[in-house]
Amino acid sequence: MMAFITRYCKKISLCLLVVGLLTARAVLAAGITVEHAELAPAEEAYLLHADFNIELNAEVEEAINKGVALNFLVEFALMEPHRYWFDDEVSSASRTIRLSYHALSRQYLINIGSHQATVSTLREAVQALGQLRDWPVVEKSLLKKGTPYYAMLRMRLDHGSLPKPLQVSAIGSEKWDLISERYRWAPALDKTPALDKSVSDKPSLDK
Repeated sequence: MMAFITRYCKKISLCLLVVGLLTARAVLAAGITVEHAELAPAEEAYLLHADFNIELNAEVEEAINKGVALNFLVEFALMEPHRYWFDDEVSSASRTIRLSYHALSRQYLINIGSHQATVSTLREAVQALGQLRDWPVVEKSLLKKGTPYYAMLRMRLDHGSLPKPLQVSAIGSEKWDLISERYRWAPALDKTPALDKSVSDKPSLDK
C-alpha cells in the first residue's frame, strides 16, 4: 500500500511539474522582438521602416477584449560613436501606437497619431501594430558626410497609460513586461538604404 501511495504521489508531482513548465513557457513566450529595421532616404529626411514580432498572453488579450486600451511606445535614436568619449545623440524620436477594442462595432483599432486602422480580429491588429512604415526620424541636414553612425530601436508597453488598478498588478509582472531588446544596427546613410549586419543588445534604460 505504501509503495502504491509513493508511486501515486510521484505521478502527481510530475504532472504538477509539467503544468508549471508549460505555464512558465506561455508567460515567457509573450513579448516583443524587433525583426527588422532600416532607414530609407526621402527628400529631406530618412524614413524608418520596422517590423516587430509581438506576442500577447491570455491575460493581456483578455484585458484588451474587456476594453483596456494599450499604448505601445516606439523609441528611436541615431548615435555618433566616439572612441574616447561618450557617444553623441544626433537625432531621436518616439511614437505612440494605441491598440484598443470597440465593443459596439466588434472592431480592433490601431491609432498612430491622427491615422486609424480597423481590423476584425486581434491577430490582425497585432500584426498591424508590428508594422511601422514611413516614419521620418532623421533630417539629412543633421548628418556629416563620411561619418559612421549607428541606430537603436525598441518598442515597449507604456505601463503609465494603463488604468490605475491595472498599473498596480502590471508592475513587476512578467505577463505585462512587454518590451523588446534594444535593436542596434549601422545604416549606410551616405550610400544606399541597405543595412549592415544588425545585432541586438539588452536595453540600457530601465523598463
